Amino acid sequence: MIIRCGVIYLLLHLAGKVSLQDSANEFNRVVGDSVTLPCIYENQQPSTDVIWRLNASIKVLNIINGKPLMEKQDGLFKNRTESFPSEYAKGNYSIELKDLKLTHAGSYSCFLQKSNKEKIMQLFVKEKPTEKPEKPTQKPKNSCMETESLKIMTLLTALLILTLHLI
Repeated sequence: MIIRCGVIYLLLHLAGKVSLQDSANEFNRVVGDSVTLPCIYENQQPSTDVIWRLNASIKVLNIINGKPLMEKQDGLFKNRTESFPSEYAKGNYSIELKDLKLTHAGSYSCFLQKSNKEKIMQLFVKEKPTEKPEKPTQKPKNSCMETESLKIMTLLTALLILTLHLI
């Protein structure tokens, strides 16, 4: 019974790590990167009108009658926005923003007009880190592996203690 509880705890712990690593509503990128902002509505008609906005007022992209319209797009997004018309029939109105600038950061909304539904996500854009030359005398550490090893050791220790208490 205790071993089952330990296994369940381990699975819940690992599942929690996966879900916390990538939030569906927040995206962190650096200047020059690209990002795909998801906007998927299941069971929608392919001719649905979808309005993409940045900070509620800046026109990112309009999809009207199943066609992306770039004419009224804000200059900030000219030649930087791509949608996927072949996916509209599946309810996928996601967009890709290319060559990000700091001014692209903000709150993006994907508004489905006919059903009055809206999805909101946050994009954070930061400067590229400046590269510092490595000191030849220092051996680089893999801190990610060290952290994971410590977590695994802690978990195994807890399971061992739990098992010892049952004996």
